[in-house]
Amino acid sequence: MADDKKLTAKQRRFVDAYDGNATAAALAAGYSARTAQRIGSENLFKPLIAAAIRARETKRRGSLIATREERQSFWTATMRDERVEMKDRLKASELLGKSEADFIDTVRASGPDGGPLLVLGAEMTAEAARRARQIAQEIKNG
Repeated sequence: MADDKKLTAKQRRFVDAYDGNATAAALAAGYSARTAQRIGSENLFKPLIAAAIRARETKRRGSLIATREERQSFWTATMRDERVEMKDRLKASELLGKSEADFIDTVRASGPDGGPLLVLGAEMTAEAARRARQIAQEIKNG
C-alpha cells in the first residue's frame, strides 16, 4: 500500500475498520454519528481509500488460501508422517499424485463393433448422415 502514506490518519483507521459496513467503519475511525453514513459512503468512492481497502483484502485473502506449493508440501508431509493413519497417508499420496498429473486416464472411443466413431453434427442433413454411415460401413468391411 504505497499510497497508504497519502491517507489521513482517519482515512487509515477507516480502511483498517472497514469490513463491508462503511458507516460502522466511519464511526470506528472517529467520524461523528451525524456524518458517519455520508462520509463512509463517500470514502468508498475515493480512489486512494478504495485502493487501500482492495490491497488489504488481497493481502488478507492471500494468507487465507493455500497456494499449490503449500498444498503439495502439506500432502507430502502427511504422506511421510508415520503418526498419521495409513488410509490418510495414502489419500495424501493420491492427491499429491493427481496434483502433479501422475495419473492420466486415457479414454478411447470407437463406433459399432470397434469401427470408426461416427459423429453427426446438428447441421448435418439426413442425406449427409446416411452417406456418412455408408462410408463408415465400407471402411469397416474393407
